Amino acid sequence: MQNRRPVFRPSNNAVTAEQIRADEEAIKSFKQEIKFVCEKCGQPVIDIASALASRSGNGTVHFECALKEVEASETLAAGDKVAYIGQGRFGVINYPNVHDVRHFTIRKIIEWDKRDENTEWRNRMSELYSKVR
Repeated sequence: MQNRRPVFRPSNNAVTAEQIRADEEAIKSFKQEIKFVCEKCGQPVIDIASALASRSGNGTVHFECALKEVEASETLAAGDKVAYIGQGRFGVINYPNVHDVRHFTIRKIIEWDKRDENTEWRNRMSELYSKVR
């Protein structure tokens, strides 16, 4: 029996260089069209992909500004740290041994984003970035 190697055949659905350029232009236009400003510090939000929705509505906040607000509102014990745990939530994490970050417990979960509400700017950004062809 002969040893056969699979043959690569490009699909007809391949993304062309023109489509990639058009997508990049749409993203660039979106960022220029809407000027994102952090509701906490008043500075422009450059990295919109890491921004969070503000608690007050459709605005944006820098990730770092949201983290600082959560840290300021929490009383931390020895071995505690505030960390982002995903899905729009922060947590107060306790490390029994501060030198071993593999073992921890989440003492408290702080909801930042409302799960049932999608912001308009995030929906538009998602449409631009999440195109699967």
